[in-house]
Amino acid sequence: MRKNGWLNISISTALSWLMKFIMIGMLPYVLYSGSYLFAFATVVAIALSLLPSIIERNYRITLPFEMDLLITLMIFLNTFFGDLLKFYDNFWIWDKILHIYGSAVISMLAFMIVYTLHYTKKIRLTLPLVGLFTIIFAMAVGGFWEIGEFAVDKLFFKDTQNGLDNTMWDLINDFIGGIFIAVVGIIYIKYSRPAERKRLTKPLGEVFGIKKKIERMKVRLAHK
Repeated sequence: MRKNGWLNISISTALSWLMKFIMIGMLPYVLYSGSYLFAFATVVAIALSLLPSIIERNYRITLPFEMDLLITLMIFLNTFFGDLLKFYDNFWIWDKILHIYGSAVISMLAFMIVYTLHYTKKIRLTLPLVGLFTIIFAMAVGGFWEIGEFAVDKLFFKDTQNGLDNTMWDLINDFIGGIFIAVVGIIYIKYSRPAERKRLTKPLGEVFGIKKKIERMKVRLAHK
């Protein structure tokens, strides 16, 4: 391990891994209680939460703007609070909040990807088209989610969709999350300075100057 390697761990990374370990710690209790379907869903959730770290490690791609934390938080709120603590059963608005939040996170990722391609001249799009892609992407992911819930209901005789009205409201909430991020993203790109817009295409450490701060801290510690 590199000397002072702990300095390279950001607060967001620490929080992200804390939530991952909590989800892993849920498994023995879930298996003991006999909720095998929920145990399988938890394993899938943990795997999904690890994707940003795997992508960064294997492909040297750093997701900007704390996407690792936001994605892990989205899954953690769904599994730990929603399923384990029964927030879905006890608070009717929990499902609505998570659909809007989840769609916003997915939309943010979609907006960053397509704008990065536009900024680096891989593709050329107008800002309205970037926003439209963001909304369509959010709706597509939401649609696949509902298909997954439908498959679970049919295969395991569950009722995760809770009827047509609930499904339609979920899709509407996905639409709201997509529109919100599209509008905010377009406003940010249109009225921010070029140097600020470039932040969208940089790794997180460069965006917030974390890398330089860590290097300066290492130099100070080396001279002590």
